Amino acid sequence: MLTQEIDYFTDLTKQVMDYLVQYGFAILGALIIVLVGWLASAWVRRSMLRLGERRHWDQTLVRFFANVARLSVLAIFVVIAIGKLGITISPLIAAIGAATFGLSLAVQGPISNYGAGLALILTRPFAVGDTLEILGRDGQVEAITLAQTVLVTEDGERIYIPNRKVLGEIFQNSKTCKLAQTTLLLPKGADPEQALAVLEALLADWQQPDAPKAQVGIDAFTPLGVRLVSRVWLETARYHQQRLELNLIIYQRLKAAGMVPATPGLALGLEKGDLT
Repeated sequence: MLTQEIDYFTDLTKQVMDYLVQYGFAILGALIIVLVGWLASAWVRRSMLRLGERRHWDQTLVRFFANVARLSVLAIFVVIAIGKLGITISPLIAAIGAATFGLSLAVQGPISNYGAGLALILTRPFAVGDTLEILGRDGQVEAITLAQTVLVTEDGERIYIPNRKVLGEIFQNSKTCKLAQTTLLLPKGADPEQALAVLEALLADWQQPDAPKAQVGIDAFTPLGVRLVSRVWLETARYHQQRLELNLIIYQRLKAAGMVPATPGLALGLEKGDLT
């Protein structure tokens, strides 16, 4: 039994040595071709990234095409290396095609995500840094990949949304700012024009660059008094922090202007949904 195992191992070793002697240079050449392809594909990717950075192209789109170019160049060199070994690649390509078809039926979900991701990258309805409200969630776009879109909230939480959900839903893109709307009810006897002047002067200090101009005005006339509304765009990354600070300052400014009665419980009258 031991003799048979030794003979089998000897024959296997001899076959391997014969194969290496016969195809050693071909294998070495194939490995060199793959290595050159790896280096060339990495160089192509870096070059495309640098070009996109110099031309200020969309980084998501540049990264996508840079990765596609790298994989394409590497695939060409791998095919050349396989041919160097004397392997006919036609049956291999047919087998890969059949396997890909079968695999596509099993992973329709991920593939639909990739297709939607490609559509998002090419059409660019939003970009990294924009503010999205979708599926009851909101946050700044941190990354757009082929499979998913990543949102980050002000609290640092990350929301991962499959791209097929993004492409098939109605979403709101507020770019880099987000609208904060505040409604408040003036007490009877208060001068609305004076209150509006106070709000206009205050909101001018909160105006964000490249954002729509802040708006103030009379929202409605109620039996309890005149209801005012202010609309201002705040920085998304600090939206809730700025919104809470702004509401407090509005209250303080109106109180200093005599718009808030000093009697406890009769201060600034707020209706349901006010200061939101």
